[in-house]
Amino acid sequence: MKILKKNYKLLIGFILGLVVTGTGVYAVTVISSNQISYDNTSSKLSSTNLQDALDELSTKTELKNRDNIVEGYTYNQTTSASNYCVTGEESTCVKTTCYKSTTANSCKAGDIIKYKVNDTDIVTFHVMYDNGTTMTMQSQKNVVYNTPWISSSDYALENTDGTSCGYTSCNDEGPMTVLVALERVTSGWKNVNNQTYSLGKTTFKISAFTGCSSYNSCTNNTYTLDSRTSKARMITIQEAFNLGCTTSNKTCPIWIYNYLYNSTGYGGTKNDAVIDIKTGQESQGYSTSSVNSGSTIGIWGLDYCGRLYSSYSDHHSYGARAVVVISK
Repeated sequence: MKILKKNYKLLIGFILGLVVTGTGVYAVTVISSNQISYDNTSSKLSSTNLQDALDELSTKTELKNRDNIVEGYTYNQTTSASNYCVTGEESTCVKTTCYKSTTANSCKAGDIIKYKVNDTDIVTFHVMYDNGTTMTMQSQKNVVYNTPWISSSDYALENTDGTSCGYTSCNDEGPMTVLVALERVTSGWKNVNNQTYSLGKTTFKISAFTGCSSYNSCTNNTYTLDSRTSKARMITIQEAFNLGCTTSNKTCPIWIYNYLYNSTGYGGTKNDAVIDIKTGQESQGYSTSSVNSGSTIGIWGLDYCGRLYSSYSDHHSYGARAVVVISK
């Protein structure tokens, strides 16, 4: 990538040089970029004119995410199948190169991607959706543990309009405790794309609403947050519903609730035995970025029973999984 960046700067510098040179005359001849020869001797590019060199460089830059994929496997939770594959560790897993295709939906929901997020760390993700240009994926395990959606020790116990919301934090301030923790944990994931979004404004797959009275009824914005730029965000209730989750047990595909406390009791294949030292609580689930609009303290999470579950904002048994975007 250092070579690519260096060449990019040289090409841009060359273009700027042409522009500056042309400003000192009254008439400038317009030359198409594909008419300008480019010496590729030391660049490791195959192009011989400026336009093709820029196009080739752009393509190589876009492929940098794909180059960090260690392995991919086709997800299959049908227990009788010879290609059964839920975690990517099963001997029956079938490798896939779907991430090399620029056709939308080449990689299916649940497909497993082992990805090098930085120079040293490999994280396993599951594909949420693939638009042909990028893949949106969620980490296979919680990356934040036992952290409330918004903590009453950090934030006021009243709504932004001054009314009380009870014994725990109000949900109209947004997931400011767990989201900040997620952003901190993933800040070093330099090999995933930056995401710039505003909760309550940016649409993730289905809608921008943050307030949902039910798992399939989101009609208002209980809160909005100013634009944020980060390496990871939280899943929304709409995305979870789109992937099959309802409020009934075991409706979520296994990959969504695997690696939680007692997930094997509800069809999962792996439990997560992490217990918070301070609270003694297990990792029972993880939060979405959506609130239960029928309550001033209610939020929606995904729990070990394989369902969407309405909890309260100061719940310490939940954490967060990282939703990231990479280029194909």
